[in-house]
Amino acid sequence: MELLNLEKKYRNFYGPAFEVKVEGNDLVQAGVEISSVSVDNTLDGADSFSFTVNNSYDLTRREVRWLDSLFSLGQNVEIRMGYTDRFATMMTGLITSVRANFPSGAEPSLEVSGFDLSHNMMKKKHSPPWPPDIKDSDIAAKIASGYGLKAVVDDTKVKHPEVKQNQESDFEFLTRLAERNAFEFFVFGKDLYFRAPATDEDPAVTLEWGKTLVSFSPELNLSEQVSEVEVRGWDPGAKKEIVGKAKSGDEQGADSGRKTGSELVKTAYKQKVTECLHMPVFSQEEGDMMARAILNRHAQGLVKGSGESIGLPEVLAGKNIKLTGLGKKFSKTYYIERTSHMIGSAGYRTTFNIKENAI
Repeated sequence: MELLNLEKKYRNFYGPAFEVKVEGNDLVQAGVEISSVSVDNTLDGADSFSFTVNNSYDLTRREVRWLDSLFSLGQNVEIRMGYTDRFATMMTGLITSVRANFPSGAEPSLEVSGFDLSHNMMKKKHSPPWPPDIKDSDIAAKIASGYGLKAVVDDTKVKHPEVKQNQESDFEFLTRLAERNAFEFFVFGKDLYFRAPATDEDPAVTLEWGKTLVSFSPELNLSEQVSEVEVRGWDPGAKKEIVGKAKSGDEQGADSGRKTGSELVKTAYKQKVTECLHMPVFSQEEGDMMARAILNRHAQGLVKGSGESIGLPEVLAGKNIKLTGLGKKFSKTYYIERTSHMIGSAGYRTTFNIKENAI
């Protein structure tokens, strides 16, 4: 979305505002004075939130308010952020921590924090049986249903003769399945995503350095790059070795006309750099899939960076962001892996981390 459209949508970025609801109760309408709100959004782990309550202490009764009602542990929370009366939902989660602060010479305060709904998936470690010849995407959909979440799932195509979940939480298990498919697994709102990275989607926003983009610090790094990957396993039925392969050009979503890490490392070292691993794979299709996943994991480390912009709810992990005004090499579209949104006395600011596999 271009600057002009963003300005129209958010009333020229006038009046940063937020809305916090606990079990459907609007905290501002309930008389709660909130001085700051932050939401951290990531592709690696659960999203988190925190907000600070200034009027939590009743000076007359000398008692902390709302600990056993609004801010009791496990309460459902919804946080929306934006400008004036234009909001976007940034968090659906639950309260997991309440910390009181009794400072010297100032009024006490409460810091309320918690995680998104994927936090529920992290608690129980178990070993449920999974049927043979099942796809990882089918497993993800079934687990999502068990937590009352809507499954937003890409088909993984490969049917595995055996899938084991050995004393893992469902979050750990789905993270492992996502990694072997070069997929992303995360929860946003009440949706569970198990998908290929959305690197081909249009940028959510376009930011220009010196205007909406406050700062940006990218880094190019060849240290973890490889030219190709081999994954070796054994087919017990055919009694022969399986060699899965992925090579330069197999990376997901690489920009045309730009160099990937696998190309750059071959040029820099004047030879192919091959990573060879022995892994439990049972078919050629599975071996090739694992090799591509490992190559993609390396490739995404070619470009890393961090930036800061004016507060924009559209800047979220799992979306693309286009940055301009940075010169030919760095003015391009990047994939967001982590963001932090904060509204406080200094206004609304968004920070973000990006990754990219071509430059």
